[in-house]
Amino acid sequence: MEELQPPWLKHAEISAGSIGWRMGYGEDYMDQFDRWFATLGSGDRDAYRIRYPEPDGWNGFYARGRGSE
Repeated sequence: MEELQPPWLKHAEISAGSIGWRMGYGEDYMDQFDRWFATLGSGDRDAYRIRYPEPDGWNGFYARGRGSE
């Protein structure tokens, strides 16, 4: 499966914490991202986190269980 962009890059027009991530196309993408991220092995998840560090406003995104084991 093709690598997905983190939500803050894919839909940069939706700010962190916005209701846009809980409804509409933002929610759809977040669900798709969560399912995809969960398919990665722990090493691939770690590499992804390094490649795409959380920007300001997204602190704790990965720790909140997005795609965690």
